[in-house]
Amino acid sequence: MSPNAYLHYEADGLLRAYPGQEEHEEPCFTWTYSTFERHLNEYVTPSMYHYMASWVAEHITKDDLWDLEGDSYCDGDLEAAAVDAYFDEPICERIIMHEQELVNLRADKLRAEEKESAAIDAMLEENKPFDHTSPIDKEYSDFMRKIIERERKKIEDLERQIHEEEQWRGGHEEGAEYDMDGPRYDPMEE
Repeated sequence: MSPNAYLHYEADGLLRAYPGQEEHEEPCFTWTYSTFERHLNEYVTPSMYHYMASWVAEHITKDDLWDLEGDSYCDGDLEAAAVDAYFDEPICERIIMHEQELVNLRADKLRAEEKESAAIDAMLEENKPFDHTSPIDKEYSDFMRKIIERERKKIEDLERQIHEEEQWRGGHEEGAEYDMDGPRYDPMEE
């Protein structure tokens, strides 16, 4: 017999577990940025989170799924291993992940801005498909306001994520060699 619990990425980008018992159920566990930050003792950027959460999703065991289904799962070894796996990746791979994440976040932000702008344009009197006397004018306006509000929230969230990702440091940046602790190689000492 196999457990019913399953993992799923939600629209907000977070990995969640569901017990798999019924339709429209609430998640029983969410892997947040904090889940991994507890094992790292520093902040996690979006590219780091996506790597670590994907690692968890690929390496979760049947026993873990049983614990999720029984609502007794606690993060620990699996998440610590995901953090270790991230830092086991070569720095060039982590740089590529970081740069790709920035490209993806900026593209998502641009799409959200375009949707918000289109919804705002659709609210203008000259662009409305009908006038104020229409029986569906209020519903149309409410619908468009919800789109504007949703996209505005998405833009703010993406701006925050872009800012977080821009703070990522891999140790390869110009001047990073001067931030290192410990002995440094000096070719003049030879």
